[in-house]
Amino acid sequence: MKIRIMSVSLMVALLAACGQTPESPGAAAGAPAPAAETTPATPTATETDNDIEKGVDPSVWDNEGEPEDVTPGEDITCADAPLATYFFTLVGGNTVDDCGRKDPKVLAAFDALMKEAAPAESADREVPPLRERLLSGPSAPGRPLHVQDQTWWYYSACQAHQCSTTALDMLYAPTQAKMVGRLVTDCKVRWLGDPSEAQRALIETTRPLDEASLQGDDGSCS
Repeated sequence: MKIRIMSVSLMVALLAACGQTPESPGAAAGAPAPAAETTPATPTATETDNDIEKGVDPSVWDNEGEPEDVTPGEDITCADAPLATYFFTLVGGNTVDDCGRKDPKVLAAFDALMKEAAPAESADREVPPLRERLLSGPSAPGRPLHVQDQTWWYYSACQAHQCSTTALDMLYAPTQAKMVGRLVTDCKVRWLGDPSEAQRALIETTRPLDEASLQGDDGSCS
């Protein structure tokens, strides 16, 4: 009995020397320490989707939420103003919208412009008249521009499949029934209708001249 008591005493002494104490009866061996209580994260507010800009590259939009290349008031349709239809419709061509129709004043102004363009007609009898060629290509609805305190409607026309070398850019003033324009053909630039410097600058700004149009289809001009 003494030997057993001494053995237990010796074991207790050894454990004490190592800084440990025997487990209390009933304690689960290897039981993990209770996890420290964590504070739940506060949910952050989600940003409200902007329906206008959703899915659009932010670089396209300005601070007002409008595309950078769009000026308020330029989205006029032919329902708002008859002159906002296509140029070839205004001069008696095909109607491609719901309200386009021929305008006698625009037609008369265009006829006068084409008379000035007579020197640009081709001497080759196989080549169609310039007027016909200019109205054969794509066009766009007219849009109002302002110069010298007056509204001028901008139109363009070009030869099908040769828009880079045969094209006409025009400004039409409805109050005067007058048209001026820049004709590019045969590697030359001709100003028609005696436009002012301001009108020329407006056309050049609206449709910058492509230098390739002055080089001809084969890269040279006669």
